[in-house]
Amino acid sequence: MNDLLKRTLTGAVYVASVLAAICFNPIISSIYFGIIGIIALSEFYNITSKKSQKLNPILAYLTAVSLYTTIALYSFGIDFKIPFLIGVVSIIAIFISALYQKNENPFTSIAYTICGLVYIILPISTTNLIIQYNSEFQPLLLLSIFILAWCNDTFAYLTGVKFGKHRLFERHSPKKSWEGFVGGFLFTIIAGVVISKFSNIFAIQHWIVISVIVSTIGTLGDLVESMFKRQMGVKDSGKILPGHGGILDRFDILFIVLPIVWVYLEIIVK
Repeated sequence: MNDLLKRTLTGAVYVASVLAAICFNPIISSIYFGIIGIIALSEFYNITSKKSQKLNPILAYLTAVSLYTTIALYSFGIDFKIPFLIGVVSIIAIFISALYQKNENPFTSIAYTICGLVYIILPISTTNLIIQYNSEFQPLLLLSIFILAWCNDTFAYLTGVKFGKHRLFERHSPKKSWEGFVGGFLFTIIAGVVISKFSNIFAIQHWIVISVIVSTIGTLGDLVESMFKRQMGVKDSGKILPGHGGILDRFDILFIVLPIVWVYLEIIVK
């Protein structure tokens, strides 16, 4: 199977899984993105472990599940404190457990452990808050953010390949260009305007702002992951998506975009 066919088939399955997870009901969505978060976290820890960082995976995953569950339950209007308390205790235990590890750089390991939770689990948890915006099931809202991210990714790539001459941030990603960024930005704005015509969630100006957030912050999120992989000396975060790499590679934009969009919805739109 050639690379193009492999990428196309994998991309189709990926998009279909996101569509199915978002559109049926919030419980399926919550479970789906919880699994995505854990897989992405495992990729992150596998990469950092290759740099001789002795992490404590049991406590890390316990904290991840606890934090994600707390936010998911909150989105359903359930004030269930036990997962949150478990998460708090687990974070403290991560620090204490480092005392008993034979590790020359204990705080580096702690930092990587906490970084994975902040970079991956907390952002992916906001899918629960967005899909139940204003305490209503809003699949179009969350799906639209994904569509805008895909639009930005696709047109930034196509424009960059065709017209790219000026490097955007060569130190971290030598292939990205300003031309590609502008192309992705413009087409994402257009997509946001089109989406606004099919949605009565809020006014068109908010969709335009969200499109700007997705394109600009998303591009920075892509660069952040590139910076991480460059430091770790890896090309892809994993192999779970043939032709595309890992979950981190596919969600790099969204890990940064989702919490920013949620903050915008909570502070500005409401």
